[in-house]
Amino acid sequence: MPRLAPVRVAARLGAALPLSLSLSLGLAGCGDLVAVGDSEGTAGGGVPAAVEFAFAEACATAGCHDAATRAAGLSLAGADLDAIVDGPSSAGVPMVTIGDVAGSYLAIKMLPDDVLSAQGLERVGGRMPPTGDFTSANNQTILAWIAGAEFPDEGGTDTTGDSGTSSGSGGSGGTGTGDDATFDADVWPILEMRCSCHFGGADEALNGGLSFPMDSAYAALVDAPSIDVPSMDLVEPNDPDNSYLLHKLKGTQGEVGGAGVQMPTGSALESGEIKLIEGWIAAGAPE
Repeated sequence: MPRLAPVRVAARLGAALPLSLSLSLGLAGCGDLVAVGDSEGTAGGGVPAAVEFAFAEACATAGCHDAATRAAGLSLAGADLDAIVDGPSSAGVPMVTIGDVAGSYLAIKMLPDDVLSAQGLERVGGRMPPTGDFTSANNQTILAWIAGAEFPDEGGTDTTGDSGTSSGSGGSGGTGTGDDATFDADVWPILEMRCSCHFGGADEALNGGLSFPMDSAYAALVDAPSIDVPSMDLVEPNDPDNSYLLHKLKGTQGEVGGAGVQMPTGSALESGEIKLIEGWIAAGAPE
């Protein structure tokens, strides 16, 4: 998004996209994420269910960082995840420091090179995951958690992304049209499913420095000036052409003096989703 950042993640966020994510701390491959000290978790339950699911899909696969294999002595499965929070890495910084992306080695291994350069950070070895699938929902969920995103207390059983979201229709539970769409029912589900890198607090390295909490996302977007083009609001009701959010979604931000690339990174929204958001704005951006 155009430097957007909601701050709460629904359990369904972790759409199951295969990653074989190893989050290695050295060269590519499962065995390169090296544990330092005891990586066996003891607390249990400290990692939100949606995040645990993302690690299970991405990292704790058979023969890699699952509890049985513990490649390089590290498990990223279940309760073992507790040990990586404030736990040591082979690089001399914590594996994960919640709320500090730049100070979390797993995040440094996952973030794009240009983001690291802008923050004066340096990655040891290649970017993870080695599959090159850098923008999947699992990656975004893990990064959002590191950034300090809040997750619901309820479980993570419905985290496959098959929760009724119809591709191109505007999200789960919505009408699938723009002129009668509302933010809560139609627009927010799209942002929620596709913009999880922006679910933490304002962090220049992760989300361009702008955050909008779930509970106040509407107010943070509608009639709120964008960072890239302060004279243009993110959403200007009744005026899609002067809504920077829509330009970022379409990839036309350069035409209005904006910066960066089309959002979401990796793959754009479906045309139907963009049309729904455009229609919602044109209809006055009702909440």
